Amino acid sequence: MKAKPTGSHDNKVVMAKIPRENFVKLQRYCELKNETVNSVIKRLVIEELEDPTPHMIAGRNILSYNKYKDNFSWKILLDKEIIAHIEDNMPAESLLQLHEAFKKAIDERDTYIHKKNDESVPIPSKLVRGKI
Repeated sequence: MKAKPTGSHDNKVVMAKIPRENFVKLQRYCELKNETVNSVIKRLVIEELEDPTPHMIAGRNILSYNKYKDNFSWKILLDKEIIAHIEDNMPAESLLQLHEAFKKAIDERDTYIHKKNDESVPIPSKLVRGKI
């Protein structure tokens, strides 16, 4: 019966090429944290693998108007009861521009998925393939 390998045989090396400017930023980050590049990368990989962040999370957008400052605040209330502050000093003009950008993007999406009724929702096309 063979003995279980120990030491470096249990570990694997992971490598990635990144642009020089990102590597410089990583080096600065490591200096600020007083850590080596290897220890930072190892810690980040392990943290992500042990507690991966989902691509999407559930929550609600909350926009509030501050009449004294004549601006808006934007936060997200996650279903996990966590509040993420996005912006606390958003001018009305920015919000109007954002509204127009959202409207344009949603109109483009509605055209692409052939949405014509306000009550309609996206349906996976594979469910109706061959029936339309």
